Amino acid sequence: MTVFGPDISSYQAGLDISRLSDASFVLAKTTEGTYYTDADYQGWRRQAASLGRTFVWYHFLSGEDPKAQAQHTVANVGDLSLPGMLDAEPAGSFSPTLSQMTAYVDAAHAAGLKLRLVYLPHWYWQQMGSPNLSPLAARGLSLVSSSYPGGSGGARSIYPGDESAGWQPYGGMSPLVYQFTNQASDGGHLLDYNAYRGSVADLDSALSTSPTQSPIPTPTEDDDMPAFATGEIKPGADITTMVCPPPSNSGAAGWGAVWFSLGCDFGDGVVRCAAYIPGSGWDVKDNVRVPKDSPRVNPWGGPLPTGVQKISVVRLDNPSVPMSYLIEAAHR
Repeated sequence: MTVFGPDISSYQAGLDISRLSDASFVLAKTTEGTYYTDADYQGWRRQAASLGRTFVWYHFLSGEDPKAQAQHTVANVGDLSLPGMLDAEPAGSFSPTLSQMTAYVDAAHAAGLKLRLVYLPHWYWQQMGSPNLSPLAARGLSLVSSSYPGGSGGARSIYPGDESAGWQPYGGMSPLVYQFTNQASDGGHLLDYNAYRGSVADLDSALSTSPTQSPIPTPTEDDDMPAFATGEIKPGADITTMVCPPPSNSGAAGWGAVWFSLGCDFGDGVVRCAAYIPGSGWDVKDNVRVPKDSPRVNPWGGPLPTGVQKISVVRLDNPSVPMSYLIEAAHR
C-alpha cells in the first residue's frame, strides 16, 4: 500500500488538517535559519495531535552557524519527541553543501532533536556534483526525493505510481519518501504532496529508528584494507537468498562498518531486503529497485545497522535477471 501526506508552511495559512482527504501524515515547516519561525506551525502541530496524524516538522537550512540553527529549531519545535526533516535546497545566493548539511544534522542530534529525514531534490544533488550521500545515511537520515511528472487534482489521482522515477536511488540512498507534486488540490488549498510506500505504522517505525543504529565509521591508522565478498542473488519468483555478513561494529572479530549493495544486468530487478539484528528484529526494505543502467544499489543507504547478522533477499518483479550482492567491511 501507499500513503500520502502534504508539505505545508504559512503559504497555506488557514488550512484545516481535518479537511484533508488524502493526508495520512503531515510535514510542516517550523523554522528557517536562525531568523524565521513559521507562524502557523504550532496550530498544525496541535491539530495533527488531536487527529492522531503522524506529524513531521522540518527546518529549512541556511548558511548560518549550525548550532545556532539547531537551537532555534529546539526553541520552536514544541515537542522534542516529534520526528523532523532537514530541507536542503538552494535559496537566493545560498546553496547548501554536504558538509553544511551534516553539520546541522550533528548539531540537531546533539541538541536532542529527532531528525530523521533529509529533503534533497535529485536535480540539486546533480547540481552539487552528484556526491555520495553516505555521510547523511550514516547519521541515521532517510532520503526524501522530489520529481513532478505533471498533472493536477487530488493527490491519489495524480500520483505517478510506485514504479515512478522519483523512487530511484541516488547518491547511494534510496528514497523513503517521494514528493511527487506541487499541484495537489486538497482541503481548499494547492499543496505539495508526498508518498510513502507502506502503511502509516511502517512510516512511524521508520521515523522512530535511532540514528545511533547507523554509526559513523571512524577509520584509524590501524584499520586493515577493506575486505569484500560477492555472490549471486538466486533467480526465480519469490526465491530467497540468505547472506551472512560480518556483524557491523560488533563481535569478537573486530569488524567496523559493513556495507551491503546489489547490482543487476539485462533488466531492472526488484527485491525485498531484510536485515536481522539480534534484540531488535528485522529491518525491512520493501520494493528495492536495482536498475541495470545504474551503479550498485545500497538498500540501507549507508553502513548496515550495528549488529546485523543475516540478510534475506527475496526476488519480486523481473525475478530472472542476473543480480549479485557485494559485502564490504573494514577490519579494526
